[in-house]
Amino acid sequence: MLSNGQTVMVGARAFDVLCVLVDHAGELVTKKKLFDLVWPGLVVEENNLQVHVSSLRRILGADAIATVPGRGYRFTLRLLATAPIAEAVQASKGKGRASNQQAYRRTIAVLPFVNLNADPEQEYFSDGLAEDIISHLTKSPWLLVVSRNSSFAYRNTKESNQAVGSALRARYLVLGSVRCAGTMLRMTAELVDTSTGETLWADRFDRPLSDMFAVQAEISGQIVSAIEPVYLHSEERVASEVPQQNMEHWDLLMRARWHFWRTTPEHVLQAQSLLTRALEIKPGDSASLSLMSFTHMAKLWGAWAEDPRAAVAEANRLALVAVRNDERDAFAHFTLGTALSCAGQMQAAIAELECALGLYPQAAAAAGELGRLLVFSGRTEEAEEFILQAVDASPHDPHLSLWIRSRAIGCFIDGRHADAVRYAREATAKRADWYFNHLLLAACLSAAGDMEAAQASLQQAMSGRGYNMQAIMFGHPFVQEQHRNKFLDALKAAGWQA
Repeated sequence: MLSNGQTVMVGARAFDVLCVLVDHAGELVTKKKLFDLVWPGLVVEENNLQVHVSSLRRILGADAIATVPGRGYRFTLRLLATAPIAEAVQASKGKGRASNQQAYRRTIAVLPFVNLNADPEQEYFSDGLAEDIISHLTKSPWLLVVSRNSSFAYRNTKESNQAVGSALRARYLVLGSVRCAGTMLRMTAELVDTSTGETLWADRFDRPLSDMFAVQAEISGQIVSAIEPVYLHSEERVASEVPQQNMEHWDLLMRARWHFWRTTPEHVLQAQSLLTRALEIKPGDSASLSLMSFTHMAKLWGAWAEDPRAAVAEANRLALVAVRNDERDAFAHFTLGTALSCAGQMQAAIAELECALGLYPQAAAAAGELGRLLVFSGRTEEAEEFILQAVDASPHDPHLSLWIRSRAIGCFIDGRHADAVRYAREATAKRADWYFNHLLLAACLSAAGDMEAAQASLQQAMSGRGYNMQAIMFGHPFVQEQHRNKFLDALKAAGWQA
């Protein structure tokens, strides 16, 4: 967009808001109409609209858009050339059609859970379960969620999942059922990709009928925690198949995630290249900035950063910008907490993770990372609670090996060396390509007295990696000197040389 002949950056949603207001220049445009036209069928907080209007006022002037209290907005500037503006609106609509495919891939709808007892008095529970899931999912920084009124219109529908997804403009559907039998309650849930008809995830939950509301809260939370990583994995796979020349921002971000989780230097560098392109398309995007921050941390943890201190500084800078750009983005706070731990600022790091969970309690990754930082702080009993919360809530999460690894470190600190070895072996089995898992296993085996196995694990950890003192400390930020020394002494006993 041009302002006084100069190019100014306008977000895609803000531009859509502007086009609607200009198309009705001088008229009242209600908030409902703006939500319907700019975010069709989605659950969006009113604050989102206020943010976009404020950004437009900064560009056009405070008086360009008048607020009609309690009702909506009116575009007040005089239009000098209606034809070009009309063309711009049409161009925006054309661009909107192109971006609609991206929005479709990010959108999920939760249909009312089927009450298999056919008891109207039980329907409040099945509806409440679906409503809770919708409420939780709207807090995810990755998903767009169809509103309750839109999705509940398909109660007991006979239409196919593909037809419902098409009507709601949602690629993903959450479906489920509830049945009461005696003193037990059985719930099923599944995540369906409507474009392929594939069931990506399904589970069953059996609970006693003791406290219906507590059960509803527990199960809805577990379903949401399980859905998000499965959804992201699906999107990463889809993006990996999109031709390079056709990739838009979401494709670039998802393909970058696909590369990031493969963790080799080549893949991490490819992720950085893709994220650079994503940020050229959408400057300031918190998710892209956060993942870029993690690529610098990956270099530290993999012991291949050319300048570790510079990598720590850049990871923290990017994470801080991500939080400043969207202070309600739980993933950004999670990223900043992790980056701060690399800088040795453990209390600030823990506060960021607690903030992330406050914004999005179902964020299993944040719970697992909080557990990891509490372990390194020596607060092992508290840590166990958050680690188990993450593992139980999201057993298919790509972070799973890290969470199990944190349990091993907690046991190592507490002197439960046999348990430490067991968890370290489990973490290594899940991600044998993560060399730091072999490093931890070597320390645990050494502490347990199995020197031959410890030496073999240490050799595996050191193959092709420069795990010097600095690299180890970035990945193992022990707060208490006695815990750090115990870990280093165990490695030295296995043959590691600082």
